[in-house]
Amino acid sequence: MNRNANSNMRESLARAEDLTPDTNQVSVRHLSRPVILAALFGLVLCTGCTEFNHFGQISDRQGTFPVNDVTISQQQNDGTWKRIGNTDGHGKWNILKSKIAGGGRVKLSKPGYHTLNMSESEFLQQSNVLLESSHEAYEGDSTDSAWDTRQ
Repeated sequence: MNRNANSNMRESLARAEDLTPDTNQVSVRHLSRPVILAALFGLVLCTGCTEFNHFGQISDRQGTFPVNDVTISQQQNDGTWKRIGNTDGHGKWNILKSKIAGGGRVKLSKPGYHTLNMSESEFLQQSNVLLESSHEAYEGDSTDSAWDTRQ
């Protein structure tokens, strides 16, 4: 009986080993389809975000730390300035590109810092901007620079 029991056990194990790869293969195949579709969907969503939004960060020129609550404004056709966004607590901005329209100049301002003016295209090309503290004095600064607060 021992021989028959061992023989039956070996046959059962052999059948189980034959079934296991097929079972795993089927479950992996069915499981991988939703995972691949979800990954592709996520990729499409993420790449679409950069087409509609402009992201960036503003840092202090001397300390290179993030500058929060910087007002980002754009000059309108009539000469007025319209706020299009602010930086968050980490100095980052996320602005819908539809708000940045018209080709007007963009102004970055915060009390305690020199106001920075730039063209719309220059703003859209940058993702890291440095603001200079108005408390710091540097040799060679001229009043006709981009840092001039009177513009």
